[in-house]
Amino acid sequence: MFDRLLPPSQDHLPFTWWRQHPVYLAAILALAALASMILTALLGPQISTQFIFSYESFFRQYHLWTPFTYPFFNPPSLWTLIGCYLLWSFGEAVERHIGRRAFVKLLVLLWLVPPVVISLFGVLGLGGFACAGIMAIEFAIFIAFATLYPTAKVSILIVTLDAWVLAAILVGVNVLQSLFVRDVSSLILLASTVGTAYAFIRFEKGELKLPSMPQTSPKPAKAAPPSKPAAPTVDDILDKISHQGMHSLTTEERRILDKASREMRKLR
Repeated sequence: MFDRLLPPSQDHLPFTWWRQHPVYLAAILALAALASMILTALLGPQISTQFIFSYESFFRQYHLWTPFTYPFFNPPSLWTLIGCYLLWSFGEAVERHIGRRAFVKLLVLLWLVPPVVISLFGVLGLGGFACAGIMAIEFAIFIAFATLYPTAKVSILIVTLDAWVLAAILVGVNVLQSLFVRDVSSLILLASTVGTAYAFIRFEKGELKLPSMPQTSPKPAKAAPPSKPAAPTVDDILDKISHQGMHSLTTEERRILDKASREMRKLR
């Protein structure tokens, strides 16, 4: 089914075309995120907050739709627009490099990681975590771009920085903000999404291998006991006598020769 939806032959081709311009999946997702911002504003807080995922809402209030709807809770803000730009611009570069199939896998992972992490901490009794909006996914896509192209130049107003430098600055600022307000949940979610994007790209580049179960090496076959050398024939013994003399015979060879002599006498 995955091959039918995303044929390998079209992996590096645009998703569609608009006015002779290629449109990739990242652009469509960015437009969907922009549309979700408008939808969140129209629905208002009473309805749109039902999209948010938390351990309590999913496991106790049975809001089973929230793992699928939490990225669509995007209140109108300038940061949401900036995140859509990050997803469109840098996500398109990532998609072209690793292919649409791998890009979809990355998006699915980034979509699922926050609910899984929140659920695990909820099981451990550390509730209060929640995830909402697409900003975490958009930021992780930029981390994926910086992992792919660490020395790519990114211009911000009048400053131009390497992608890895800008990524390190943004991650550092987010960490400091979480530490300042003592928000452990956002710190853990940031680490999980950023780590997922970084590890996935390194895996796609062949720089990271999945752990595998150790394989037990087969026990070496026991060596067969050395076979005893075949007993020399009378002809071999006579040939040895002719070349080396009678004194060169071993005890076994003398026994064989005496036995053959006795048998010859009996025949006479």
